[in-house]
Amino acid sequence: MLHCADLSNPTKPLQLYRQWTQRITDEFFSQGDREREAGLQLSPMCDRETASVERNQVGFIDYIVHPLWEAWADLVHPDAQDVLDTLEDNRHWYQSMIPTSPAPTSPLLPLPGSTSSTAADKFQFESTLEEENEENVEEETQEEKNQEEPEEGEPRGGATEAASPVHNGPPLR
Repeated sequence: MLHCADLSNPTKPLQLYRQWTQRITDEFFSQGDREREAGLQLSPMCDRETASVERNQVGFIDYIVHPLWEAWADLVHPDAQDVLDTLEDNRHWYQSMIPTSPAPTSPLLPLPGSTSSTAADKFQFESTLEEENEENVEEETQEEKNQEEPEEGEPRGGATEAASPVHNGPPLR
């Protein structure tokens, strides 16, 4: 019960929850500022330049608060359903506040109307390991077809047997 009390802010009405979120965020950022001044590595969620309060709150709810309160609700059900509903509403609100990524402005991509050649125009992708594995499987399947029982009087593997290496071990993957 003490842990539930300690982690109850996300279960409060949104306006109150947001006030407490602002307070803890200010504390985290203050700690990060002191760590930066001291030349230390910044603690998680303490870098005001890169932290996402919204993402932090969604993660906090998903991985810490919700599992705890769900276990508590199992003990006192149905009295805790309102708490879980508020928690879920608050999670949805913070999720909806996560900014969407802006369109990329990579120097590798040509600007609209530009005719200049860029590194993106010259870059060619190599096949990935997955594609290479798919090609190997196709080759093995073809080899298996070639090694089917020959017609009477025909050597095993047909005329290409001498030209292709034979692999007697487990399939190559």
